[in-house]
Amino acid sequence: MAAKKALGFWMCTALVVGNMIGSGVFLLPASLGPFGGISIVGWLVSASGAICLALVFARLGRIVPKTGGPYAYARDGFGDLGAFLVAWSYWISMWTTNAALAVAFTSYLTVFWPALATTPLLAGVASLASVWLLTGVNV
Repeated sequence: MAAKKALGFWMCTALVVGNMIGSGVFLLPASLGPFGGISIVGWLVSASGAICLALVFARLGRIVPKTGGPYAYARDGFGDLGAFLVAWSYWISMWTTNAALAVAFTSYLTVFWPALATTPLLAGVASLASVWLLTGVNV
């Protein structure tokens, strides 16, 4: 039987940072560029919201020192139904996040493989392949 691989500090840090940043940070500047200086205001507003959310989760992590993240916090605050709804919503949001990351990855690939930009079927196959590839690597 193979030995279990443990997640170390740096691996966990990389996972959290990758989930927090996502792919939008790489795609958004090109979209906001034409709007000039006002786009910087949008970035600052978004950053302050993200910082507030991070501070809330940091405080909840200290107050509720349990495993389970948002589920545990919602269960302590709102009971089983609230916790179920939070966990279910989080699970569904991960589906959409993974789909968005796959589409973003495919859009990055159009630089190297221009046919992806003109053939929707090929782009869809590339997006699905990226999801399955990363799922396989994750196993």
